[in-house]
Amino acid sequence: MVNVRSATIEDYSGIKNVASKAWYDTYTNIYTASTVTAFLNASYSREMLEKRINDSDFFVAESDGKIVGFANFIKGTELYLSSHYVLPEAQRDGYGKALLYEGLNQYKDKYSEIYLEVDSKNEIGIQFYKKEGFVVLREYEELLFGDTMRTTLMKKTF
Repeated sequence: MVNVRSATIEDYSGIKNVASKAWYDTYTNIYTASTVTAFLNASYSREMLEKRINDSDFFVAESDGKIVGFANFIKGTELYLSSHYVLPEAQRDGYGKALLYEGLNQYKDKYSEIYLEVDSKNEIGIQFYKKEGFVVLREYEELLFGDTMRTTLMKKTF
């Protein structure tokens, strides 16, 4: 059974582990190792993670007491899924879907749509989101620590 709960700063090591394994598994064929490392160091430092947990809604998925995935939702004039990762060995076991719908269920009375960005070369991620009802709005390029990233903006109405 999938257990999804709100994250705390005590979850730092588990969250950093998921982010690192997921990023290296997904993006080392797309970006240089130095870009992946720089991104992880900037986005998943203890200080940055504490800020994200305190300033937004951050959920973790557990299996046998071990963190296997997480999702970070940012609320504003629009709802945005800013990060959503599952350990490579735990993918396709329902954790990603459980995390996504935990957030959607939390916000169904406040929002009717959610946005996210995913790397355009992350075909597995794009297919997952399309299966869950997201549609592609547009693609654009941006710089990510010296590498050019092609980003896909997606939206789901719920």
